[in-house]
Amino acid sequence: MTDTTTHQTDARTLADARALADRWNAQQTGYIRHRAERFDTIARVVAGVCADVAEPRILDLAGGPGSLAIEVLARVPGARAVVADKDPALLAIAADLAAGTGRFEVAEVDLADGGWAEHPLIAAAPFDAVVSSTALHWLQPGTLVDVYRRLATLVRPGGIVLNGDHLSYDAGHESVLAGIALADDEAMQRETFTGAVDTWDEWWRAVAETPRYAGAMERRAGVWGAELHEAPPKATLGLHLQALRSAGFRQTGTVWQYLDDHVLYAVR
Repeated sequence: MTDTTTHQTDARTLADARALADRWNAQQTGYIRHRAERFDTIARVVAGVCADVAEPRILDLAGGPGSLAIEVLARVPGARAVVADKDPALLAIAADLAAGTGRFEVAEVDLADGGWAEHPLIAAAPFDAVVSSTALHWLQPGTLVDVYRRLATLVRPGGIVLNGDHLSYDAGHESVLAGIALADDEAMQRETFTGAVDTWDEWWRAVAETPRYAGAMERRAGVWGAELHEAPPKATLGLHLQALRSAGFRQTGTVWQYLDDHVLYAVR
């Protein structure tokens, strides 16, 4: 767990960070057909929950370079955010973007470490909203349950958790929809990755070739280890919702869905 420090950036560095962020958003959209709608839905719901709050506090959990936080902040005037992630390279880009906006800060945390919620920027709860996208499905099921339990202590009464995620159909019991979703994903990737848009690996090569982030990329392999290449067991939508209810959230459900992509919510 790493505390953030004062972060400054010049115009060239900010331009590099924004260019990589734009390329990140393009390649992510190649894997998630309606990513923009997912983000828009999350931002609109957060805006509704925070309508009567003068200075909302938002936590973007496993937020990478801060794309979702930036979208939400654009919709919620006066809000400030914390972008929390484990990946030092993604956070280095986020920190440069944060320096350009002045509206969010970054916190390096490992959600598998039970002390992640004690990071000073996170422990200064309560948050009005916690958001996440395409990230928490990578957690081990036990870790996911623990993360939701901790979130119940960080979100104010009436606050909300919104998680936009890829929650696969069960190939055994939902084989028809699982096949349709897989074919749709493959079609989207064929449409997107035609040379103009980075694939996942191409985007990471672009980061590695940017001198500003060389040190963060060196740390990245050590921070992740073998976990970087090992997909965890898949947690179902039902497990997510049950874990949130068990954690103490009084209202749970889905606010948006396209095939096996969901935005699930939990009101504290």
